[in-house]
Amino acid sequence: MIQRKASHGRPPYAACIDNGTGEGTMHPILRDMLTQPVGWLTICGALIILGIPVFTVFFIRRRLREEQRNQR
Repeated sequence: MIQRKASHGRPPYAACIDNGTGEGTMHPILRDMLTQPVGWLTICGALIILGIPVFTVFFIRRRLREEQRNQR
């Protein structure tokens, strides 16, 4: 069962799995994503892939506003 636990001065993790001993361990997939370089590359790649369309939309809107100002 996934639980939010904090024990002995440690911050609570939203993805801790209670292993029956009272101590929660981070989910193996999240642990690999956050502790391995490939995981960080995946996270950064996803942010870049999601950021390109957002940047493009704002860039085009800014250009359109500049063109409208120049036409007046």
